[in-house]
Amino acid sequence: QTSGEIAVCVRRASGDDRFLAAIIGAIVFIAIDTIGPAIWWNYDRLVWTGVALVAAILVFWLCDRFDLGLRCLPARLLVKDARRAARAAFLDGGLDNTPERNAVLLFVSRAEHYVEILPDRAAAAAIEPAQWSAIVDSFRQAARKGDLGEAVAGTVAAIGTICAAHFPASGANPDRVSNQPIQG
Repeated sequence: QTSGEIAVCVRRASGDDRFLAAIIGAIVFIAIDTIGPAIWWNYDRLVWTGVALVAAILVFWLCDRFDLGLRCLPARLLVKDARRAARAAFLDGGLDNTPERNAVLLFVSRAEHYVEILPDRAAAAAIEPAQWSAIVDSFRQAARKGDLGEAVAGTVAAIGTICAAHFPASGANPDRVSNQPIQG
C-alpha cells in the first residue's frame, strides 16, 4: 500500500556489554586471590588461585547471561549506545540509499528496552514526529502485554498505514530493501 520501504531490526542488546562482565569477573578473581589467602592462610596458594578462577568464570557467565553488566551502566549511556546502534543498522541496511528517501526503520533493543523509529529524509519531512512517538508508545504497550512478535507486526502495520497516506504505492513498486529483518 506504500512505496516507502519499512525495515525491522530487533536485537538482544545494542552494545556489547561483555567487557563489563569481564571486568567484574576480574575484580572477583583479584579479590578472592588476594583476600582469601590472607584470611585462611592454612590453604595452599594454588588452591586459592583455582577457587578465584572458578568464581571469576561463574561471575562472568552470570553477568553475561542475565545482562547484569547493562544494569550497572547509567541509563544515559545505554540510550546513547542504543541510538548509535540504531543509526548503524539504518545505514548498514541501506535504508539511506532508496531513491525516494522514504525508508523507515523500526529498531528494538530488548536488553535496554529501547525502541526507535528512524525515518529517512522524505519520511521525516512528511510525517510529524508526534506520529512516530505515538507508534512507539503503542509498541511499548503491546510489548508489555505479551508477544514481542505481535507487537512488531502491529507496529510495522501502523508504520505502513502512515507511510501509505504520504507515499502511496505506484504501479511499479519494487522492493529496494530486503524484507528480512536486519541482523546485527
